[in-house]
Amino acid sequence: MAKAGRPKSGNLKNSFIGLKMTEAESARLREYASKHDMTITQVLLKGLDRQYAAENTVSG
Repeated sequence: MAKAGRPKSGNLKNSFIGLKMTEAESARLREYASKHDMTITQVLLKGLDRQYAAENTVSG
């Protein structure tokens, strides 16, 4: 019999990072994600992408 469950993707996400924040920061993050119809992970990854982009556009 075949295994039940979701099929494996080519880009496995098996790394977990915990984040401590204040209740106010957590509420702000959840509110932003909800308002923009995004998951918290999507918001954080988008922020990371923007940081990298900003860093690479700064001239030395």
